[in-house]
Amino acid sequence: MDELRWFIRVAESRTVTEAAETLHLSQPALSRGLGRLEREVGAPLFDRVGRGLRLNANGQALLDGARRAVSAVDGARQSIGELADPDRGTVNLAFLNTMGPLVVPTLLSGYRPRRPNVQFRLRQGGTERIEQYLLDGLVDLLLISTPGSPGIIWQPLLREPLVLVVPTYHRLAGRSSVELAEVRDEPFVIFSRGFGMRPTTERLCAEAGFAPRIACEGEDGATLRGLIGAGCGVGLMGPGPAPLPDVVELPVSDPPCYRMIGLAWCDRFMPAAADAFRSFALAEAKPPGTWRPFTLALDAE
Repeated sequence: MDELRWFIRVAESRTVTEAAETLHLSQPALSRGLGRLEREVGAPLFDRVGRGLRLNANGQALLDGARRAVSAVDGARQSIGELADPDRGTVNLAFLNTMGPLVVPTLLSGYRPRRPNVQFRLRQGGTERIEQYLLDGLVDLLLISTPGSPGIIWQPLLREPLVLVVPTYHRLAGRSSVELAEVRDEPFVIFSRGFGMRPTTERLCAEAGFAPRIACEGEDGATLRGLIGAGCGVGLMGPGPAPLPDVVELPVSDPPCYRMIGLAWCDRFMPAAADAFRSFALAEAKPPGTWRPFTLALDAE
């Protein structure tokens, strides 16, 4: 690679002397390096004109490729340097759709002042989709409920309470809390299969002694809340980021309704920026705890 850099410098300089001075080399050392490069490519690269050198057709053919090769190596070195530097680089993070309004913004807003030059590249989706992102190496970390795929390491961060979401005119809307069995005969608006909230809802309903009768299923929490507000049914969800005019969120007293949210990764090389964010998240969350919107305080119970 040194010979390519020297070749480019000679090609761009007016004289060999000028190139040698710029490279901090003696002229004999520079000439020997150019000779090695010519032997490697199997052709002369310069025509000797007096005491100077001038690119010939072979040199012209090599110059563009040499510049691209040197640029690629320099770019790779920079990228490798960023991978080893926790204060630079990119954290590739995937998370469940339902964690977008509160959990992810809160974690990132707490972290970014500590390392403001770190960038976050975010992906979101259902459980199966984002687990595949991790297994395929497209992301470094997941924010997810208990994963279902082998080969994924998971540690809990926080316990998120789940609420029963009902329309504002629902018979239970004025209550301070409810038992889940009180809606056993009502239609449910629920997440599609492949989303972690689907088995969580089914499990909690089973603990309450019934199987949910599904009226609508979908992938987006805001859409599901809209359907509930329109009277399509009731649903179990995490707390919304802000009150909505058409729905009421009711705490559930029995059974205890919550889901564990954790950080997941695979046992492979992780860039320093992602490793530092992982350490931050695991240190800030002291499970078991309860999520407090817009703070990073997870008080042990």
